[in-house]
Amino acid sequence: MQRSGIAVSFLVPLVALALAAGAQAAGKEPSAEEIVDKALNRGAVGFQQGTATLKMTIVTTKGDAKERTLHISAMKDGDGMLKSMVKFSKPADVSGTAFLVLQKKDALPDQYVYVPKAKVVRRIAAGNATSTFFGSDFTYADLMPLPVSEKDKVAVEKLADGSVGSQAVYVLQVTPKVEGSPYGKVVAHVHKELMVPLKIEFFDPQGQPLKSLVVRKLQKVNICPENAKKKDGCEQHVPMEVEMKAAVGSRTELVLEKVDPNAKLTEADFTEEAMQR
Repeated sequence: MQRSGIAVSFLVPLVALALAAGAQAAGKEPSAEEIVDKALNRGAVGFQQGTATLKMTIVTTKGDAKERTLHISAMKDGDGMLKSMVKFSKPADVSGTAFLVLQKKDALPDQYVYVPKAKVVRRIAAGNATSTFFGSDFTYADLMPLPVSEKDKVAVEKLADGSVGSQAVYVLQVTPKVEGSPYGKVVAHVHKELMVPLKIEFFDPQGQPLKSLVVRKLQKVNICPENAKKKDGCEQHVPMEVEMKAAVGSRTELVLEKVDPNAKLTEADFTEEAMQR
């Protein structure tokens, strides 16, 4: 989300969720801000680098389904800014298509798209951030990290605790304080012990439901580098299957098939040239 993305940067940060620590201090009730820092924006807390392979299934309102395979790479640069690249490999009509996000400290990130048929890298303007992400129920804005300087432009409120299924959760409401946001508010349900979002609800500026994201499967993943000394926190619960379901009836399923926290990445892997390789 362009300015309320603090709660919904989910697709690209799947790698970050797999690599980031963020356990809650025992016996301490966290504030809304602490929950945000530890769970909803975990890609900015302790993330180093990694890659992942996902399967995306898009189901239309008519029930027609199409599958796509995509590979994600992500790392932080020397200034702590997150760089991420999504590349599609299947099916043939989207193979080679790439999406690059370069986070900035004091501005919205730069976003670029490369389509092999056009043979040109196109920058995504801020005004186009609400466009659908390659036909899915995600938008480009959903994948946009919120710069530190923009955090005062959203209000985060801790609501009464709730539950998702049998799991106890903290409930946060995130409301943008600027005009032009695609969402009027976002409500996130965060697992109390694991500090992982289990459900995120999106509402339009009039307060009507737009879509909701639900984590359908969590799995422990060892996120420590191979040459690192194993310690508490090496195993983190990672969302392996998620579903974004729109109020109009379409839905997008994401299955995390493989995570590699030891991938060798450099800043050269996050350039316009790299998008075209």
